[in-house]
Amino acid sequence: MLSVTNISKSFHYKPVLKNIGFSLSPGETVALIGKNGAGKSTLLRIMAKISTPEEGQIKFNGKNILNGDASNRKGIYYCGHAPGMYPSLTASENLYYFSALHGYKSDLNKINSTLQNYDLSNSVNVPVKVYSQGMMQRLKLALLEIIDWSLLLIDEPFNGLDFGGQQFVIKKMDAWQDGKRSIIFVDHDIERILKIASRVIILNQHSIALDEQVDSPELKSKMKKLLN
Repeated sequence: MLSVTNISKSFHYKPVLKNIGFSLSPGETVALIGKNGAGKSTLLRIMAKISTPEEGQIKFNGKNILNGDASNRKGIYYCGHAPGMYPSLTASENLYYFSALHGYKSDLNKINSTLQNYDLSNSVNVPVKVYSQGMMQRLKLALLEIIDWSLLLIDEPFNGLDFGGQQFVIKKMDAWQDGKRSIIFVDHDIERILKIASRVIILNQHSIALDEQVDSPELKSKMKKLLN
């Protein structure tokens, strides 16, 4: 599905990523972790073609996404830290607009049902500029129920959520693991990662320091050693 080869990136002549390479198969859920400044968010943004590397190549379903046509990225969805919604529009208006932008004209019944499922029905008709951080996070994730995607790149999906919200997202991510779609997510909680992910990639010193399946022997201790 995804092939990342020799990706390197610097900011102001300081290396952030050095010769990053890995492949991803359909159905895998990969946790991308590392200390602050390890380059996790930068790597996600490069895979989404929001940022450009100095070197390297990324192929999605055999097609070059860095130099090729935008259609080569069809099926990839990036969910970053920024809200990414129009603040003056309501939740339903935002979902209707962005689903149409991705080629899916959802009816309002489906949108309202999704918002209810994400515990946002009481605030469906107010501008999202008044939403809390946790509510905005739920809204961003609700869009994933409406559009079609095969590769999700999501940066800290539990950011801003209370315990109940975190448990809800864990269940959703588990449901998204249908054997066909793949997820690469950034998180910092080792216990949570081991529950959700099928594979762990750790960035350290600008490179991949570990790339193992979650059932690998001594994985938890290896993770703690690299992250401390």
